[in-house]
Amino acid sequence: MTTDATPVQTHSPNPPRGFAPLIAALTAIGPFSITMYLPAFPDIGTSLGASPIEVQQTLPAYLLPFAFMMLWHGSISDTLGRKRVILAGMFLYTLAALICLFAPNILVLSIGRVLQGVAAGAGMSVGRATVMDLLKGAAAQKLMAHISMFFSLAPALAPMLGSVLVNQFGWRSVFIFLSTLGAVLFITVWRILPETLPMEKRQPFAFKPLVHAYKDALLLPEFSYLCLALALLINGHMIYVLSAPNFLHAIADTTFSSFAWLFIAVSIGMLSGSYASSRTAGKLSPDKTIRLGFLVMLLGCIINLLIGFFSPSGLPQNILAIPVYSFGMAMIWPSLQILALEKIPARRGLASSLQSAYQVGMNAFTAAVIAPFVWHSAKTMALAASSYLFMAALAIMVGRYYQHARSARNGQK
Repeated sequence: MTTDATPVQTHSPNPPRGFAPLIAALTAIGPFSITMYLPAFPDIGTSLGASPIEVQQTLPAYLLPFAFMMLWHGSISDTLGRKRVILAGMFLYTLAALICLFAPNILVLSIGRVLQGVAAGAGMSVGRATVMDLLKGAAAQKLMAHISMFFSLAPALAPMLGSVLVNQFGWRSVFIFLSTLGAVLFITVWRILPETLPMEKRQPFAFKPLVHAYKDALLLPEFSYLCLALALLINGHMIYVLSAPNFLHAIADTTFSSFAWLFIAVSIGMLSGSYASSRTAGKLSPDKTIRLGFLVMLLGCIINLLIGFFSPSGLPQNILAIPVYSFGMAMIWPSLQILALEKIPARRGLASSLQSAYQVGMNAFTAAVIAPFVWHSAKTMALAASSYLFMAALAIMVGRYYQHARSARNGQK
C-alpha cells in the first residue's frame, strides 16, 4: 500500500462524530493484543510443540518492536499527516494477525507477533497526537479522559474474550478476532477520520535532524521525567496484567473466573478514574488533580501491602486494592499526558511517540525482568507496585526541579 492511495483531506478544526471511541479503539489495540492471547499460552505450546519459555518469548517479541516503532510513528505522521500513518499501521497489523493465525510453528508465530508490534503503535501514538491537533487545555483533558474510559475496558474484555474464544474454538480464533478488528479499524479510519494536521504545520522528514530532535527531547528533563513518571505509574498495575497467568496460579488458579476477577478489578479502577478526570477537567488545576491522584494511589498501595502481608493469599482479597490504585492512576493520566505533550508543542507527534515508547518499553522491561522475580507471591507483587509509585513520584519531583531551575534562569535574562 502506498501513501498515494490515501485521499487528501482538509484539516478539520473539530472532532468528528465517533472520534473519541475510534481513537480509544486505536489506542486500545496495542494492549488488547497483549492480554487477549494470554489465556491461550498452554494451548499454543501444545499445538505448536513449543515449551512454556518459547511461548512466553512471543510477548517480548511483540513489546520490543512495539516500543521501538513508537519512536517513529509520530514523527513520520508529523511529515506525512496523521491519517496516512494510521491507515498503514492498521493494514500491516491485519496482515500480521493473519500470519499468526496460520502459523505452523512458534517461529512463524513470533515473526507475526513482531510485525504486530511494529504496526500496533501507530494507533496509540498518532491517535493521541490527533487529539492535541484539534483541542487544547480543559477540552483536550476531557476528551483524553473519555478516550481513557473506552481504553480502560480493554484490560477486562480482552483476556475474558480470549479465554472464551480459546475454550470454544481454539487459540487460533484469537487471531481471527484480531485480524478482523484490524480490518474494521482500517475501514473506519478511512471513512470517518479527518486529517488533523494541515500541510502548513507539517515537518520535513530528515533523518539527521530527526535524531537531533529526539536527542533534544530526551535531554529536556521537564519532558523526559514526566514520560518516565507516566510509564512507572502505569506499570504499577500493568505488573499484575503482565504477570497474570503465573500470579493467578500462585495465589489461586488460572480459570476464567480468576482472570475475570483480576481484569475486571483493573478496568473498574481505570473506568471510574477516567470518569472522575473528565468531570474535574476545567474545575481542578492539573497540579491539584495530580496531587489527589497520587494520594489515591498511595492509599491503594497501603491497602495492598497490608492485605499482602497480613491476610491469607487468594481471591478476591489480593486484588481488592488494584482498582483503588488504578482509579488514581487513570485520574491523573490525561493531565500528565497533556503536560508532557505541551513541553514540545512544535513536535507533538514526536513527543507522543516518545511518551508511548517510554510506556511500552517499561512494559517490556517489567514483563521480561521484574515480573518473573515477583509473581510468585502477593507480598512481592504489592512491594513491586508500591515501588513503581515511589519512583514515579520521585521522577515528577526531579522534572519539576528542572522546570523551576529553567524558569529561574530565563527570568534572570
